[in-house]
Amino acid sequence: MSSDTKSSALSNYHHLARMHAPVGVFLFFWPFAYAVLMSAYKTDMPFSVLITRLAVYGVGSLTLRSAACVWNDICDVDFDRQIGEAHESPPPRLWCHFDGWSLRLPYLTNLRFRRLLESKEAFYHGVFDIAVLNLIYPLMKRVTYLPQVWLGLAINWGFVVAWVDVSGHSTTTWNDFEVLGYGMVSLASWTIVYDTIYACQDLNDDKRAGVKSTALLFGSYLPVILRLFAAIHIGSLAYVGYLNGQAVWFYGVSVIGSAVHMLWQLQTHEPMKAANCKLHFDSNIGLGGIVASLYSSVARPVVGLFYPHRFFILLLINYRVMPGYLL
Repeated sequence: MSSDTKSSALSNYHHLARMHAPVGVFLFFWPFAYAVLMSAYKTDMPFSVLITRLAVYGVGSLTLRSAACVWNDICDVDFDRQIGEAHESPPPRLWCHFDGWSLRLPYLTNLRFRRLLESKEAFYHGVFDIAVLNLIYPLMKRVTYLPQVWLGLAINWGFVVAWVDVSGHSTTTWNDFEVLGYGMVSLASWTIVYDTIYACQDLNDDKRAGVKSTALLFGSYLPVILRLFAAIHIGSLAYVGYLNGQAVWFYGVSVIGSAVHMLWQLQTHEPMKAANCKLHFDSNIGLGGIVASLYSSVARPVVGLFYPHRFFILLLINYRVMPGYLL
């Protein structure tokens, strides 16, 4: 195989795995990060361990998201032939490479769970995430108008995996169960909001192709229903903070900051404008960063009170998640 052919193949695989569009990696990563940061707060986790675990879950998020994208494209070939390159699906010239990727999928998922997780219980939860939640997700849009609800479980199950991995066991107290339960409600509600906004990009194409989504289901009630799920997300987030005993910074930065960001998203969202929908979907990288700034209530004063705020302000500016006057 010539060097040009190898380069072309690598480029194709890079595109299929969506390495050029990092938004999804962050959306997979934030649930892992939230669980680690909350556990760190409860257990007084050493800073070096915290950073190591975040790096581990970052690698896991990259591999899982890549595998999920490839599997989704394999399942959606017929849809993509009808609606072109909607939702960043690979162009027709790349469909011929699915056979090669089907052989690589086990390696992507295997890398994430066999080498990165420390707890056997967490490994079982990870297998459930891959073998059930993520495996079934691409099929949901064929049978129900609520695939975003299923995605809310699939993309956020890392919250459960990381919580169990850090603690070394499954839920042993009612408090653990509540934290995981309300945490998943908050994360799933957030996912329903941002993925419904994402689905608005191709409403007409999806109708013709028979792709089902909450964007179609909600119809003219879309703004009201998205506000409802946004309220559930914020309310559950605040309650999880209460259950975990988070400090005042959590409510002042994470909860209120997320509420302001959600308000901006829903006030300025224009469902019939694809560019507007993509901008708002991408902005959820920043919203995830705002929630993760609960780290400021985890770390020691010098690190926690200064560095995290500068980091996330830069993150907000970099991804232009809100107009400048809101910063």
